[in-house]
This record gives sequence, structure tokens and C-alpha cells, in this order.
Amino acid sequence: MRRTSFPGGELRARREEMGLNVYEVFRRTRVPAHYIDALERGDLRALPVSCYSVAFLKTYSEFLGLDADRYVDTFRACSRPSAMRFLRRKADPELRVPAWMHELMTWAAVLAILALGWITYNVVFHPQADVASRRVDAETVQTASPPGPGF
Repeated sequence: MRRTSFPGGELRARREEMGLNVYEVFRRTRVPAHYIDALERGDLRALPVSCYSVAFLKTYSEFLGLDADRYVDTFRACSRPSAMRFLRRKADPELRVPAWMHELMTWAAVLAILALGWITYNVVFHPQADVASRRVDAETVQTASPPGPGF
């Protein structure tokens, strides 16, 4: 399968025909000069994400009086990832987490939940029960009156 190359040289040739340099194009289109240069070189890796790149390419090619759709379609064909990119790679053994680490993290999560429950109980529920147990019922002490003279 032959990979399509981006025709950035055509963009550069048209710009030079118009007698413009990259900075004059930037001033008129507001497409950053380093992206214009990358488009003309066909260096698609130097461009931002696709939605911005397509907008820059469209603006630039329309400014040059070229068919924007042709260049956008070619750009999309060139920047489409190959099927090989999606094939599964072997896991790097250095990046593997040992099984005991997974178990440790599970127990740490269980203990954290238990600790959070204990703190919630002591802060939210226990103070109310504690206040009731420390309350003192004050009653008047009744003393017996001394026997009167008639007894």
C-alpha cells in the first residue's frame, strides 16, 4: 500500500508566483508562519490537531486561489493513521505492576473505607450519644424536717 504524500510544494510554488513570503501570508491570513512552512514542506507532524490544521490549510489554499477541498482531502488521506498503528503491542515487562501490588491496593481501599466510616460515626453520631450520657439530672434534695415540739 503506497502512502500518499502531501503536495506542499504546490502551495509554496503558488505563493512564490504571487510574490509573497511566509510572513506576508501570515499578516493577511493569520495562519501562523511556522504552520505555513510545515504545510509547504509536507511535514504533517509539525502541525496541530487535525481540526486546526484543516482550518489553516483551507484558509491558506483559498488565499492562494487554489481548490481547498482537494488539499484538505489529500491532507486527511496523508494524516490518516495506518492500520499497523492499531495492532496490539506486547506489554513492556518493566511497566507491569506485580500482582501483590493490586492486592495491596485493594486492602488499602478497604481499610480507607473502614477508617472513613469510623471517623464519620465518631464525628456525626457519637457526640449526640455522649452528651446524653454526661447529662446530670439535678433534683432538689428533700431533707426530713426535725420533729416538732408535739412529738
